[in-house]
Amino acid sequence: MESWIHKDVNSSFTERKFSKQELAADLAYLKKQMAERHPAYSEFTDQQAIDHQHAFIESQLKDGMTRQEFFRIAGKINPLFNDGHSFIFPLLAETSFDKKSGHKIFPFRLTVNGGRLYLEHSYSRKSDSIRLDKGTEIISINGVFSSDLLNELQSYSHGETEELRKHMGTLLFPYWLNALWDFKDHFHLRIKTQQQQMSLELTPLDQWEITDGQVQDNWFRVLPQNIAYLRLGTFDVASASADYSELIQTSFTEIAEKRIDKLIIDVRGNTGGQTDAGAEVISYLTNTTIHQSAKATEKLTQETNGLFGYKGKPGETIELDVLNAESIKPADKHLQFGGKAVVLINEMTYSAGIVFATTVQDHQLATLMGQATGGHANQTGNLVPFYLPNTKLLVLAPSRYIIRASGSHKKQPVQPDILTDYQAASEQDHTLLAASLLLQQK
Repeated sequence: MESWIHKDVNSSFTERKFSKQELAADLAYLKKQMAERHPAYSEFTDQQAIDHQHAFIESQLKDGMTRQEFFRIAGKINPLFNDGHSFIFPLLAETSFDKKSGHKIFPFRLTVNGGRLYLEHSYSRKSDSIRLDKGTEIISINGVFSSDLLNELQSYSHGETEELRKHMGTLLFPYWLNALWDFKDHFHLRIKTQQQQMSLELTPLDQWEITDGQVQDNWFRVLPQNIAYLRLGTFDVASASADYSELIQTSFTEIAEKRIDKLIIDVRGNTGGQTDAGAEVISYLTNTTIHQSAKATEKLTQETNGLFGYKGKPGETIELDVLNAESIKPADKHLQFGGKAVVLINEMTYSAGIVFATTVQDHQLATLMGQATGGHANQTGNLVPFYLPNTKLLVLAPSRYIIRASGSHKKQPVQPDILTDYQAASEQDHTLLAASLLLQQK
């Protein structure tokens, strides 16, 4: 992500103070650019709400504001984009520079359930071997209750729903803590584990390690009962990534060689990346050519209209050839999986993860199990960064809009074929267990 920091931004620039006129110009630029860049802006946003919020933000501007002070006001526009791909980034440069200068940011990966924060992994501290189990609840951080943190966070975060914005907030949680509360270096936690509450101090000298097994995003293993398990935690891989392609190919080669006829593909928490990465997996699940979407459009900008503008003019919307150029052809016949497959999804399956899930569901390639996605089944994509002209704050916006393979235009989450409860505080993965039991049924 650090490559997204504007070339003119250094540590001294982050402390610069801006005039009210400069900030108002940035706000006007943001409003204009988002409307011009987003491929389905009118479908995603309430223009009256956007206008009202812009007017309110402008009323709060004053001379002498820093980037952080401006962000704490302007960032309140993020939820109104109603899109997990559209938002002002929470002070990427400031947090990156803090890390480089030796400051410690929040060290744990968290998950949200029922408006509460939990550890997504188990951790151990090197200095004294203190262990924190997966599912440990974070009651408060530096005296602020987690419920209050989440409520404030969702008012700045990005996503189609309030619940998704809370989940999305955990992806950049250290950045949000730094941007909104100046939390870094020292963290006083109040935690709850096994029905007991205790305090825990985190210092800049602490080194924490994940201790609950696999830490890679993507991996494969064979579970008991001869069930193949392919964990796809991200599709954020280069479209021609040798490592990713090798993982997928060797996984399905092993499945074929061992004659495994039960498969779980886990895309829970997969917030996306390249749709090509999902298509590569799907090619092993089908014996005929299929497509990932019924329709996809692209809103052209100066960054996306191609070499010498061969795609068209900036501002023009073009339709992509999803039924031919972007179709998925089946893998070699001896590697095609013909058994029973289950795909696990949850609220944090998003973007290319959602495209993967809808493709599987619409073409009936596997059973979807888990929780409904937080984002809508029809997704934006192809993020293009731009910057506010004066403060140089990073803004992300999509350029593509993808309609699911079934052709449905409904604004709704992806619904699993089999709904399971998520229990964040439990060491037992109930959804994975349910999938294993389903596959063992005749």
